[in-house]
Amino acid sequence: MPAVPVLDVRHVVAFVNEYADPPREAAGEQETPYPHAYDLLAWPPGLALPATGGLVAAANAVFPVFAAARDGRALEELNALLRAVRPLPVAAPDGLRWTVGDAADLLPAALATCLLAWLMTHEQARLGTCHASRCVDVYTDASPAGQRRFCSATCLNRHKVAAYRKRASARKVT
Repeated sequence: MPAVPVLDVRHVVAFVNEYADPPREAAGEQETPYPHAYDLLAWPPGLALPATGGLVAAANAVFPVFAAARDGRALEELNALLRAVRPLPVAAPDGLRWTVGDAADLLPAALATCLLAWLMTHEQARLGTCHASRCVDVYTDASPAGQRRFCSATCLNRHKVAAYRKRASARKVT
């Protein structure tokens, strides 16, 4: 049974933002070439990744976990993904490891188990999609306050400028 690689949640976020359809569509990047997935995920050398279609499918399978966090349904989405790829826990000298029955499930299982580990130590409100009007990039929030709502400072600033301009134009009308 193939061992599921351990991924860092930062790499999962970058991968989903580059390969999932909703973030690419919101950014108008449908025709933009995909970056190299080995680099994005810090995927173990020598371990095969699926072709681009499989990478997109895996990112699209994980995106709903982030999107459902706003409604408190991230765990439901994650459980559905885990049921679909069926990673099996295995005791190892260095701790718990995951395996899958089919090598085709390695990437989805790695993404799902990474989010599982994240959600075991953080509440689901610490996952999400950007609240900016034209962005749906995903993010994780490890800050002490846990108040993150935007994928980046750029989106936060754009949101604040748009709100300011809206208030300013409303004042001019009255």
